[in-house]
Amino acid sequence: MAEHLVEPEPQGPSTPLTLLRDRTFGPFFFGNLVSNAGNWFQNLAAAVVVYELTESNTLVGVVSVLQFTATLLLSPWAGVAGDRYDRRRLLIGAQLLSATGAGALAVAVLALGVDGLGGPVPVFAATVVIGVGYAMSVPMVQAIVPQLVEARDLDGAIALSSVTFNLARAIGPAAAGALIAAAGVAAAFGVNALTFVVMVVVLLAIRPHPTPARDPDADRSLRAGFRWVRADRVAVPVMLATLAVGWGSDPVNTLTPAVAEQLGRGDGFVGALVSAFGAGAAASALVVERVRRRLGHRGTTQLGLGLLATGMVGLAAAPGPVPAVAALAVAGSGFLVGITSLNGAIQRRVPEAMRARVMALWSVSLLGVRPLAALVDGGLADLTSVSTALAVASIVPVVALVALARTDLDPDDGGDRASRAPTF
Repeated sequence: MAEHLVEPEPQGPSTPLTLLRDRTFGPFFFGNLVSNAGNWFQNLAAAVVVYELTESNTLVGVVSVLQFTATLLLSPWAGVAGDRYDRRRLLIGAQLLSATGAGALAVAVLALGVDGLGGPVPVFAATVVIGVGYAMSVPMVQAIVPQLVEARDLDGAIALSSVTFNLARAIGPAAAGALIAAAGVAAAFGVNALTFVVMVVVLLAIRPHPTPARDPDADRSLRAGFRWVRADRVAVPVMLATLAVGWGSDPVNTLTPAVAEQLGRGDGFVGALVSAFGAGAAASALVVERVRRRLGHRGTTQLGLGLLATGMVGLAAAPGPVPAVAALAVAGSGFLVGITSLNGAIQRRVPEAMRARVMALWSVSLLGVRPLAALVDGGLADLTSVSTALAVASIVPVVALVALARTDLDPDDGGDRASRAPTF
């Protein structure tokens, strides 16, 4: 009797728990989480040191200016490298460079003390080194995700990658605040250096899927990435909306030390404020995909922008610590909802051959605006008040929300291009 062969049904996407158990994506997720948490140890400790040395919100903003200027200038070229060379090796080199900068600052503060630094310049110098490594890392982290999972799991991997950043934002600042209170800022800088080493060990252990053979005649220039963005009907609105999210969330970095002082709280409360933002984001990760299915990318992005603006206005008007924490939780929820929707919209459209370049431009939209935003936020806070600066920062996401009213961010065919394409 002839046997009837039955074709197996296509396997659906893996659950988040399955992805976290995967031998390639799982270690990357946890290594990225540790590394991102270390960034918050660095950010909080640097803000505390500069504010202690200068009592200037503007100079606290300079820390963000230096870090994110590197992102603005170097990330596009990192994207070019990521489409030409092995992304894992490039990411390892970037992590080692950042570890060097963070480690040197930890040693300097431990040996000399904060007052012995003679001013904020050593913090600024270390920030530049870390920022260069960060600028190289950001597009590589985005572009390598499709190499870590099967094509059907790309959506889940993108969402989980966004969660690492926001879980780190929830965990890192509170832990950093506690560590600074107990052991000083040198310990926080040292922990940050170690987190880069953890990520290097993970990257050495995993083996990403190889990318397709590169066409030797293809245009692999940065200009080609810009041309694709200009030609795609969705890419430009996504980049502009991402810029608005980056600008609207900058006060979490620049103004929280001043908010804590205004509310009569110490350095530890700075960590609580930033952690509230991250906790709101992490909680929203549980429902963002359900929201996206109901509202689409445009509606989901608009919801995120609205929540981000509402949270910043609430922080500006907060009469005490509890309302301030609640306001930042709302803002963090908006950040996660908006940024996850925008990341998914662009990842589903970009061809694999220029993924690193386009995601580098997306990263510049998110992070490269921070230098200007930090200067504006810090300067306004010094010239007027912290509440005024927060209120002004909330205007940018509101403008983007209105501007998206007639822009459809969903794929033309309503499907997931990246998950169906023969990416690997």
